[in-house]
Amino acid sequence: MGAVLNPTTTGTVVAPTRPDDPVVTAAARLLAESVPSSCAGLVAYHASNYAAFLAASLAPPPPLHTLLLRCFCDETGVRAAADWRLLGRRLLLNGIAVRAQDQGRGHGSRLLDDGVRLANQLGCDQLLLDVSLENTVARRLYRRAGYQDQSYQVWTQLDAATSPADTPVRIVDWASFTAHRRAYGFGDLRVRVGDDEFGVRCVANAARVPGGAAGAAIRATLGPLLGIDRWYMTTASAEPETEPGFARFARMWRGLPG
Repeated sequence: MGAVLNPTTTGTVVAPTRPDDPVVTAAARLLAESVPSSCAGLVAYHASNYAAFLAASLAPPPPLHTLLLRCFCDETGVRAAADWRLLGRRLLLNGIAVRAQDQGRGHGSRLLDDGVRLANQLGCDQLLLDVSLENTVARRLYRRAGYQDQSYQVWTQLDAATSPADTPVRIVDWASFTAHRRAYGFGDLRVRVGDDEFGVRCVANAARVPGGAAGAAIRATLGPLLGIDRWYMTTASAEPETEPGFARFARMWRGLPG
């Protein structure tokens, strides 16, 4: 059975497992609110039909899931949601959100504790998450929960490239990308520039691309084809505070006993 809201339930962490569970749509809306304002419209949570993607990810039998949705619910609805992704023996917190009127009541900590239990059940030995460096409240919460910084990432805006690409750009998986983008409002496209292959994440009219000459060739080719007019790249950084960019994130991790 899924986790259909029950008016008699108070303060319960539930794991929806059915695509038609009403918790799924509520969680999708809540997760969209967790994105820093500087990244609005750039991530899958802001795609036009992310709720349908979330539901489709829960359609296979639960033992086959790699996207694991957990929600803290009561009679008023979904108060907090966590989107976990299973990566081998690591469990990544892809997103976590607490309803605005419920912040500061420990719901985020409850979902973090639930993630530890979930990781132990799955045989994981590491928990990971990404957090904006500007979100000092969340960073304090994660440190109290045993997480520490592992690496940093800087997001940088790129200008549109309108000159024809000197190196031919080839699209690897156009059919599957187009179907996914049409269904959910976002998609990942693989392209080849010369002998190298790159991934491009598209959400509405925005796209994440590599930097350098390859990124310029991709922007010049895909911009008019996909109607993209917002471009950015992400780069690893040892000291993100000194790097220019419109958003900065820390990858944090904690180990698990055994």
